[in-house]
Amino acid sequence: MEQNEALEALQNPDFSRIDWPTFEKADATRNTNGKIINAIAKGVPSFLGGSADLSPSNKTYLNDMGTYPKGRNIYFGIREHAMASIANAMALYGSLLPFTSTFFVFSDYLKPSARIAALTGIQQFFIWTHDSIGVGEDGPTHQPIEHLSQFRALPNFYVWRPADGSENVEAWKTALEMRKSPSAFVCSRQNLSKLPQAVVGDASKGGYLLSKDEDAQYTLIASGSEVQLALDTKALLNKEGIKVNVVSVPCYDLFVEQEQSYIETIIIPSTKKVAIEAARGLEWYRVADVVIGMDSFGASAPASQLFDKFGFTPEKIVQEIK
Repeated sequence: MEQNEALEALQNPDFSRIDWPTFEKADATRNTNGKIINAIAKGVPSFLGGSADLSPSNKTYLNDMGTYPKGRNIYFGIREHAMASIANAMALYGSLLPFTSTFFVFSDYLKPSARIAALTGIQQFFIWTHDSIGVGEDGPTHQPIEHLSQFRALPNFYVWRPADGSENVEAWKTALEMRKSPSAFVCSRQNLSKLPQAVVGDASKGGYLLSKDEDAQYTLIASGSEVQLALDTKALLNKEGIKVNVVSVPCYDLFVEQEQSYIETIIIPSTKKVAIEAARGLEWYRVADVVIGMDSFGASAPASQLFDKFGFTPEKIVQEIK
């Protein structure tokens, strides 16, 4: 009887058993993601996975897994393509919900497996940390520039770039229900501030209105670490009497799939629309008039210096808007 119950739990995971964590302070989304996947693993026996030799940095080690403390963690080694291919096979075999992880820039090495997951409708969860020039001193070889655009362009593949722990939870809640699509969670190395409550919409639809001014002249659109930058830019513009809305889009792919009526309640058509992203960001032209993004590779320096160097400070964004 116990074996039958265990098999049923594997084949039909009950996501209501997950005790989702809450987050009340600034933290890196790689850290909040680590707490979230541990909560999922405790509630869902079929959830397991590992890293391409980077679990301490990816924060993807599963702790206190009861009877099989080591069996839920897979040590793939430095072989990203093989790792993602193995996880694809595990998901196809059935009853398992596998995740894999590495630095975001190393997603290049597993792109064929990610594409097969999308093409075949395999529910694999890709966890990619160190999401931007915020990686800092590791330099341009470790700073992803084109990668968000690359994976957002992949059909049936949902890229989540959460801006805080609460968005991270909503991302996982949504992704777990998408049984015929892979999802990627692109997480920060640096701490990100806790966001205020949504004004209109919610993260489960890919994007929502985070901060609103009546008769706004501008809409600032961002994901991940640039959401707080957008809020800080709004504060400076407000001091000059310029009214601004801020939109957080943790999942561009899901957001642009929504009905146009929803999109237009989040991004008001009459406003001047400015997307901000510390990456290439060309896909934002689908919803924005102007994109403030990266036109080059990164550099080696502390994260704060790099954001300043490449124009991602409130003062420099205000200058760009003007």
